[in-house]
Amino acid sequence: MRTFDCIEAPLSRLFYRYGRFVAQHPLPFIAIPVLITAFCSISLLHIHPLTDPIYLFTPRNAPSKYERQVIHNLWPLHYNNYIPGRAVTQFREVQVIVASRDGSNILERPYSDAVRRLDFFIQNRVKLHYMGKTYRYHDLCLQWRNEGCPGNKHIHIVTDLYQHGINVTYPTVRFGSASGYIGGALGGVSLFRDANGSASLAGGLAWFMIYHLKFFPRNTSYLSGLWEKKLQEALDSYPFDPYISFTYLHSQSLTEELKRNANSLIPRFVIAFAILVFFSLLCSLTFINGTFYVDWVLSKPVLSLLGVINAAMGIVTGIGITNFFGVPYSDIVGVMPFLLVAVGTDNMFLMVAAVRHTNRAFPVPKRIGESMSDAAISILITSLTDAFSFGVGAITSIPAVQIFCIYTGVAITVTFIYQISFFCALLSLAAEWEAAGLHCIWLKPTVPDTFIKSTSLKCRLLWMGSRADPDPKNLVQNLKDTSAKIFFKEWFAPILMNPVVKVLVVMWFFIYITLSVYGCFHLREGLEPINLLVQDSYAIPHYHYLEKYFWNYGTPLQIVVNNAPDLRNRSERRRVKSMVRAFANTKYSIGDDSIQFWLKEMEIYYKKELEMDIVDSEIYGMAEHFFSAKSQDIWSEDVIWETNQQGLYRIRSFRFLIGMKHISKTYYQEDATKTFREVAEHYLSYNITTFSPLWLFTDQYAIVIANTIQNILIALVVMIIIAMLLIPQPLCSVWVAFSIASIDLGVIGFMTLWDVNLDAISMITIIMSIGFSVDYSAHITYGYVISAESTPEQRVKTALGALGWPITQGAMSTILAVVVLADIPAYMIVTFFKTVLLSIVLGLLHGLVFLPVMLSWFVGGSCVLPFDDKISQSVKNQPAEQDLQKSSITDRSEGIREVSRSIIQPYGPYGIYLSRNVPARRSCPR
Repeated sequence: MRTFDCIEAPLSRLFYRYGRFVAQHPLPFIAIPVLITAFCSISLLHIHPLTDPIYLFTPRNAPSKYERQVIHNLWPLHYNNYIPGRAVTQFREVQVIVASRDGSNILERPYSDAVRRLDFFIQNRVKLHYMGKTYRYHDLCLQWRNEGCPGNKHIHIVTDLYQHGINVTYPTVRFGSASGYIGGALGGVSLFRDANGSASLAGGLAWFMIYHLKFFPRNTSYLSGLWEKKLQEALDSYPFDPYISFTYLHSQSLTEELKRNANSLIPRFVIAFAILVFFSLLCSLTFINGTFYVDWVLSKPVLSLLGVINAAMGIVTGIGITNFFGVPYSDIVGVMPFLLVAVGTDNMFLMVAAVRHTNRAFPVPKRIGESMSDAAISILITSLTDAFSFGVGAITSIPAVQIFCIYTGVAITVTFIYQISFFCALLSLAAEWEAAGLHCIWLKPTVPDTFIKSTSLKCRLLWMGSRADPDPKNLVQNLKDTSAKIFFKEWFAPILMNPVVKVLVVMWFFIYITLSVYGCFHLREGLEPINLLVQDSYAIPHYHYLEKYFWNYGTPLQIVVNNAPDLRNRSERRRVKSMVRAFANTKYSIGDDSIQFWLKEMEIYYKKELEMDIVDSEIYGMAEHFFSAKSQDIWSEDVIWETNQQGLYRIRSFRFLIGMKHISKTYYQEDATKTFREVAEHYLSYNITTFSPLWLFTDQYAIVIANTIQNILIALVVMIIIAMLLIPQPLCSVWVAFSIASIDLGVIGFMTLWDVNLDAISMITIIMSIGFSVDYSAHITYGYVISAESTPEQRVKTALGALGWPITQGAMSTILAVVVLADIPAYMIVTFFKTVLLSIVLGLLHGLVFLPVMLSWFVGGSCVLPFDDKISQSVKNQPAEQDLQKSSITDRSEGIREVSRSIIQPYGPYGIYLSRNVPARRSCPR
């Protein structure tokens, strides 16, 4: 089988030369990254986060955004044309839901009196003092034609009628020829049939009150925003009322909660940074052979600290550069440092381990060159897969996901550059101090370990340090295996390769797949507004009240006929009425009683008030008269007039409203959106637009699965290509693809079982899990491929011995970085923690357990590099304990003149120990 290393081999030689150069000139590679980081940190002072949740968490090309704009263009909202229930923006809007405290009828006293007191308090007692002036609700409210603030007059009217024993029809109240829709204002209703068979109110449980303020010009909007905050303070301190409870929400609530999410991350990042530093320090300690005394020459605590700082520098520079080029910042990017500092720490472990795999007798430039030819390629693959994963995520249509992926992709790239420059230079200095036998902290000569028995306890504890043998062939002294490597090679791998254990692993894998598929079939989509809130937010009860009292029955839906037909034609009017009834009688519509339609009201008006029918040819003139009537003038805001080419003054566009029901859950909201749009498609000539503020989030539900599948498929193809370039045997990339698909299936399935929706937040982590899964699976598969052992079991032992501990270290560092997020009371952050944890645990499970068993059982020798049939007899006949000293190996840096072939380097890529002759690699086939 041909090998394909036309990318990996030249890169290896390039990084070898580069590593030697850095080791010979380390100071510029330290100073320049520090200066760049300092410069980019200035950009952090000018970050202005985007906080609009509608923009961030809904698709950029969502139909609902177009539908909202259509209504806004036709009927732009001004301070003097406001009609409650018609506004398509919730900017500078305050919502208050009042419910009876004990579940009693809120229309009866004393509950109704408590509602009046609260409404009076809001309108008259909440005061904003600003620049010597006092502002109340009446000074800032939107109104209808200078008639004053609408307030909540309908609540008091309905309550008075009810208490006087007058039957109040529901959801539409009618007074002669005038009517008003209260289905969206009164919730938890109970009904009875009156003598006419009409549904009338028997009682209600909650009122929905709106206080909409001016939002133009900007200075007035600013005052309205201040009044919203004053109202929040006033309601928080409102005296306890034994009869009612209330919740509230204003236009700044979601924005403020997003900021709270971000602010809660700052102290946690400090904790995560400290934990990773401590973990790195522990992992950096090396002990004198056969003792528990620290080897202060080989240990690298200061270097480990600087390695974590290197990751932090990459984060700062990445954010600074991205912000400098005008990419908007979102508070969701605040979780990125937890991920990046873990990835950076993981790569630091790889570089330190690569140096330890080099012969200590080598000159420092050669050691750094050898380690860079190995570790830099490994880190490059890790960074490429992660960066490409986030690059794929950046093409999504959800801005929050796109922003996060751009910032993270840039930061990963910068961190990689810093690792092969800044940290590589530090690594070369540490190697110089190691060669000189200096203490890794104090940089003073240590006591050689040969004096361990004759020196004092203090020296043994604080100043002992091993020395390299000048003879490079003394590999026992100059190359030492860690206890972790011995564990994975001599204990873990043999147990895993036991035939009984293999069978158990395969059974375990099928159980894992079954549970994952089960979870996928119960997938829940969408990021609900309530999930943007911190768990102790004042707005969470408000969303619960909306779901309980109003989303289940009464929420209005606006329907716009953009291309109105010629209404003088009676048959066209009949078709229009048929269309209106079609919308009013779907499974998510209340029925004909909820229709708010100017044409219907006009016919009632002429019949009851003027006792006449509509005259076909005069309908437009009659409509003008109808709209001019004082009791009917609000309907004029539902039509758009034009003069057509024939000079006819006619209605070009109009709208009507209906009430919706059974949309309390996200699934029903998504289905309702689809249902009403399908009805609109049956009347294409009318060019119908439907809109409800809920649509803005339901569009996300519909697109998130398609976006996720698209991202997974594209990323999967890219990752397989990278794996083919990395692994010299292309056939083995199939197993990399298998692992990626399996890990992503598990992440999606198990996150559902862990009460996580498929939404913008989890989509980010699914994208990230693709890159992580490549890291684990490609490393293990590559280690299996290049192993020189003759049996699958031995190749697994070799691969796990070299890679088991670095992979585990990387997984542990990531888990330690995100575990501090586990108890933050915010859905967004906990979702990030859960999905990252699933990605890492499942990736580690595949890398250490599932994939080695699959490779040993189903691959055998079909994915192994070809070796010469003739094995060196001198190697074959050597006792095992002499193998290390007398193996004859082709040098890792073959083709580089400066490297002496007489010096033995027994470790190949990823620290895989080579125990027999390996032929020169073949070039890329032509």
